[in-house]
Amino acid sequence: MKYVLLSADSDTSVYLVPDEMANNLKKYCIDFCNKWLYQSSYAKKYHIGGSVCYNEKDFIEYVNTWIFPDEPSVLIETIGWINSKADIPEKYRECKWFNF
Repeated sequence: MKYVLLSADSDTSVYLVPDEMANNLKKYCIDFCNKWLYQSSYAKKYHIGGSVCYNEKDFIEYVNTWIFPDEPSVLIETIGWINSKADIPEKYRECKWFNF
């Protein structure tokens, strides 16, 4: 398990996720927001009008349910709004980060 940073144009949160997901974070995030949200019948709750509405918590629910149910990701802490790498606590600066 590794730490990653996730945000959705809001406060950034630190999650502990499976190594496979951390190592390929961008791929899993893009698959979620560009494929699964539009192709899965289970994603209907995210459809509002002609678009989708979701955040990093929804992504974590998706990976915990459909991708890594035996290795659930967990929220470690919310570190707040990040404008630059300098705003990230030192212990998380080398972590991968994805903003939805």
